[in-house]
Amino acid sequence: MSHGYATYGDDPEFSQEYLEPPDPTRRDLDELFAAVDGLREAGDRLGQDVADLTERLESSAPDGEDDRIDRLARQLERLQQQVGVLERAVRVSDGVPQVNLDDVAPETRALAAEAARWDDLHKELVTKEQRARYAEEIAHLDSVRSALSRCDTDLLEVVCVLASTDRGARARGDAESSLRALSTRRRTLLDEEIPAAAAAADQARLALREADAVETRVVPQLERAERAWHDLQVRLRTRITDALGSNALLPTWFGTALGVAPPSGTSGDVWIRTAASVLAYRVTFGVTDLALPLGTPAGEDTDTTERRWTWRARLESDLDALSP
Repeated sequence: MSHGYATYGDDPEFSQEYLEPPDPTRRDLDELFAAVDGLREAGDRLGQDVADLTERLESSAPDGEDDRIDRLARQLERLQQQVGVLERAVRVSDGVPQVNLDDVAPETRALAAEAARWDDLHKELVTKEQRARYAEEIAHLDSVRSALSRCDTDLLEVVCVLASTDRGARARGDAESSLRALSTRRRTLLDEEIPAAAAAADQARLALREADAVETRVVPQLERAERAWHDLQVRLRTRITDALGSNALLPTWFGTALGVAPPSGTSGDVWIRTAASVLAYRVTFGVTDLALPLGTPAGEDTDTTERRWTWRARLESDLDALSP
């Protein structure tokens, strides 16, 4: 296989060139190229074996074939990893420039820090559900006051019945029972329910005023954080696309997570957005791991509800969705 260098038979004057001392660096590179080609061919053959076995399995293959497919798939993955390592070594040895995507400007890190405030700021806001509960507390006071008004109306009707009936009349006995029940209900409303509802309504009004004050203070900061996130994404997307366009050697973690180039079609935009978000995660939390795109996983005692880990979980899901 030729890589643009003279080989036997390429030049009629090969005998003269052959007499010159061989370049050991060039020879090492040729050997690396040959090793990469050999591994790639082996991977292609193994990949074809996996495809053939998968087709047979889908056509009611005998038991045990699925285990064999799993073994071959693992072997193929290891070969592909070896090919990637060797290809990187060849390109580095051949003088291909490397790019460190994590080495961003201080202004970019400042944007990441500003954007990272969004979650904490948003937690300070009173949610719509909480506001709805406060509104219910205020409305409840009106409800119990309406209940007192209805009770007074009913009491007036009962008193009128008592005043207009004889002692032995059946209607009078019913009215006396209603009088006792309504009097008890009115006393409960006045002594317990209305005071409690009034106190709760006062607290709800105070909470809403405080919520409005917090919103006035926090919303402008949230808007700045949102603008910072947008600017950060633009910067990082540009950084990634510039690196891709320069044919520079991308970091190992980038190739592990995303490959070496975006897919064709509409999924390319999803790919670049995910790549920018992964880089934003690394910049925000100072991840410098050369191999793991999102750094070391959370430990057993880690609170995985924290923003860092919920963000990481979303990114892992996005990266899985990009896998073929």
